[in-house]
Amino acid sequence: MKITDVRFIALKYPLAEPLRLAWGPMTHRQFGLVEVETDAGIAGVGETSVNFPHWSLRERAATIEEGLRHLLVGEDPLCIEPLWDKMYRALIRLGLLWGKGAILSAIGGVDIALWDIAGQAYGVPIYALLGGKLRDPIPLYAVGFSTKDPVARVGELIAQGYRAIKLRIGFEPEQDLKLVDTVHHAFAGRVDLLADANMGWERPTARRMVKALEPYKLYWIEEPLRCDDVVGLAELAAMTETPIAAGENAFDRDDVKALLTAGAIDYLMPDPTRCGGLTECRRLCALAQTWRVPYSPHHYGSDVGFAAALHLLAATPGGGYMLRDVSPTPLRDQVLAEPIVIENGAAFVPEGKGLGVQLNREMVERYRV
Repeated sequence: MKITDVRFIALKYPLAEPLRLAWGPMTHRQFGLVEVETDAGIAGVGETSVNFPHWSLRERAATIEEGLRHLLVGEDPLCIEPLWDKMYRALIRLGLLWGKGAILSAIGGVDIALWDIAGQAYGVPIYALLGGKLRDPIPLYAVGFSTKDPVARVGELIAQGYRAIKLRIGFEPEQDLKLVDTVHHAFAGRVDLLADANMGWERPTARRMVKALEPYKLYWIEEPLRCDDVVGLAELAAMTETPIAAGENAFDRDDVKALLTAGAIDYLMPDPTRCGGLTECRRLCALAQTWRVPYSPHHYGSDVGFAAALHLLAATPGGGYMLRDVSPTPLRDQVLAEPIVIENGAAFVPEGKGLGVQLNREMVERYRV
């Protein structure tokens, strides 16, 4: 079996109401899919993270179709690790010019598609190729809901079975504290409460905020500083009892090892669509195990990448919660012909061959750009 083509599919979905993040406003949701075709009639699908910046769709199309495609056509898609190494060696030095994240995210999309092909070729789900299922369903934490009436929305999510909720902070400190205080007092003891600052603070503000948030016994504070401020994160971890989480922007083993060695994180958050796909994420999870640090995958994209993360969690020891985006973005779910089953705040791992999902071609073509 040989690879005959590699294609990038850019999707863009307008939001009825702009989403406010510490990164900046988001007026559209962007999804980047990768399809790898073979001469055996088997095609795999993967996802590459393209949330920010808004021009990442154009960059990723060029990186995948001009930077990676020629490395893959004619190769055996079942030689996943050798192909991963080939892609990494070819582009990682160029990543110094425009960003390691873009390179590892592009490789990640291709890598997930290769695992999808392998599962189809061998007739088993990806989790079986990764060593077998350790657990199913996977517990989720909800994020992405409107905070105009946070108590009402969190109450709805708890009624749906969610036992963990993540709040977005990293804006004005007083506003952040008010949000956490409001939700905490409404639901104390009923739900694990997480908070994500999206790298929105500088060191002085982060120091004040982690101490101010300690009384709320948060499950974790995520990315209180820039992901590459390893020294600053380690200082925060040493000064607070609240666990520190990071990793969606720690793109490879070097990044993760730096965080773990410094004692900068209590939870690792690898994202298969950002951190080199399933191949590299397995390595990152193994590193975390060495330091006795649990992992909790990040994914803020379509349900193609969500499926990949579920397979990772199902088969890889040391996992905790999985992120579930609950924002009003129908395309996230509708990109699949059949939805992933979510019940009582937990997701069931797809049981079909490979990823176990199929694209909804009508929706893909409707939002393709």
